Amino acid sequence: MRFRTGVVLLRVRDFPRMLSFYRDTLGLPVDPVDPGGTYRPLVDWVKFALEPTAIELIAESRAKAPVDLPFPRANALWLALRVDDLFEACRVLGQKGVLFTRPIGEEDWGWYAHFKDPEGNRLQIYQPKPGFE
Repeated sequence: MRFRTGVVLLRVRDFPRMLSFYRDTLGLPVDPVDPGGTYRPLVDWVKFALEPTAIELIAESRAKAPVDLPFPRANALWLALRVDDLFEACRVLGQKGVLFTRPIGEEDWGWYAHFKDPEGNRLQIYQPKPGFE
């Protein structure tokens, strides 16, 4: 059996605000696909076309079963997004109002920075050093 990541699903309370943050502030590319059914793209559902793993936001009101997750989800998940130039990404995101939770970090494998989305989900951007791609 072989597992691969297909999509990261993120249930959100304030869909318009979260759509704006991920699409406009972070600049993630929206996939124009229409999922069909009763989902309404850019109203209660959106897919961001990232490789190799897409991210989908789904309005919590769409949940068929109760969601038992505290908000903010303090330790449930960190979404890590790879960037080509961490220092430039931090500069651009800082100009867009993103507040980083600590200074840029460095490890043997690369550099990283942490911040939160409007609902308190933890995000990380990172840049691997040569040889650690």
